[in-house]
Amino acid sequence: MTDPSHRWIVDKKDKLDFFISFVKDQYESGKHILYTIKDTTRSDRQNNAMHLWFRQIANELNDAGYYVRHPFSDKLEIPFTEVLVKETLYKPVIGAMHSKSSTAKLTPAQLSEAAEVLIRWLSEHKGVYVPFPQQLKDQLK
Repeated sequence: MTDPSHRWIVDKKDKLDFFISFVKDQYESGKHILYTIKDTTRSDRQNNAMHLWFRQIANELNDAGYYVRHPFSDKLEIPFTEVLVKETLYKPVIGAMHSKSSTAKLTPAQLSEAAEVLIRWLSEHKGVYVPFPQQLKDQLK
């Protein structure tokens, strides 16, 4: 089954014109569509690069012998995953630095600043160095 949703980033005049035309066409054809407007803080490519970075951190932590302890048993060792890195390592940094609980609410500059803090801490305290993917660094400038 395909996803029936549409996503638009309107950041240029031609995209605005195309979006307006799309909405008019949908209305004139009798379709009832709920439109939600939200601010965009990063592109899909930036989001994908950020999650690639989380996966790379997870792999490096696992390779270095680190793991997450289960809350009910110290003997249960859970390997790091992309989600665990994001939730247990990165989100506390963005909360402390920017009072935000969601990566989606970060500006590109805030995302980069928090990433540099985590990179430095992991390197200094755990001997694990995973730089931000260059493609994301370039896009956040």
